[in-house]
Amino acid sequence: MINKLCYEQKQLTMGTMGTQKVSQDEHALHYWARENKKGEVDILMLKPDGNPTAMIIETVEMDVFNARFKDCSTHKCELKKLTPEEAAKVKTDAMVEVGNQHLEKKEFNSAAFEFGQALKIDDKKLEAHLGKGKAHIALGEPEKAKEHFQKMADIDELFNEDNKHVLNELGIELRRDGMHKEALENYRKALEMDPADEALYFNMARAFKEAGNKAEAAESIKKALELKPDFAEAKELLKSLG
Repeated sequence: MINKLCYEQKQLTMGTMGTQKVSQDEHALHYWARENKKGEVDILMLKPDGNPTAMIIETVEMDVFNARFKDCSTHKCELKKLTPEEAAKVKTDAMVEVGNQHLEKKEFNSAAFEFGQALKIDDKKLEAHLGKGKAHIALGEPEKAKEHFQKMADIDELFNEDNKHVLNELGIELRRDGMHKEALENYRKALEMDPADEALYFNMARAFKEAGNKAEAAESIKKALELKPDFAEAKELLKSLG
C-alpha cells in the first residue's frame, strides 16, 4: 500500500490574466500519496513539517501516479526525514566530493584528510578508500595506498554492477602502482559485469603490457577493437607491441 511523501516536477504559472507567465524552470512540488480502497491514489496537501493534512487535492489512477510522481528518496528532499544510514551517506558523499576537489587541485594532504574523515563514519566507503589511496600515492606513500586498495577488495559492494566504474578506477591505480596481478583481477571482475566495455579491455591490455605479457595484451586490444573499431588509443597501443 502506498502511504508516503512524494513530489511532482512542474512548471509554475505566475501572475494573473494578461500578465500570466509560465516559468521555464521546473519545481518540485511535494504531496502525500495514500492508496485508497479502490486501488487509486489520493494526493494530499502537506503541513509545513512534511506530514499529511486531511485535504485531498486529487485522486489518480495508479498508472498515472507512477508516471507523474516520484519518491522523495530520488532527490535531495528537505521534507523527508533521513534514516541514520541515509544521513551518514549524505555526509560521507559530501566529504568524498570535497576530497576529490582537493585531488584535482593537487592538495593531497587535504584530500587524504577528507577521505579519512569519511572513512571514520563509514569504513566501507569505496570512493573514500579509492581517493585516500590516490592521495597517498601522490604523497609518495605507496604502502599506505596499498592498504586502502586491499581493503576495497574485501568490501562486497565493490562487485555490484553499479560499482563497475570504481573497479575500473581501482584497476588503473593498481596498475600505476605496479600491482599488475591485482589490477588484472579487478578488470576481469568488471568485465563479468559488462563484457561489452571496450575501455576495460584497453586498460587490461595496458596492464598486460606493463607486466611483460605482450601476447595477452594484444588479445585484449583486439577485443577492444572488435567492440569499437575506431578506438584510436587501442590501435596505437597495438602498434607499440610490435
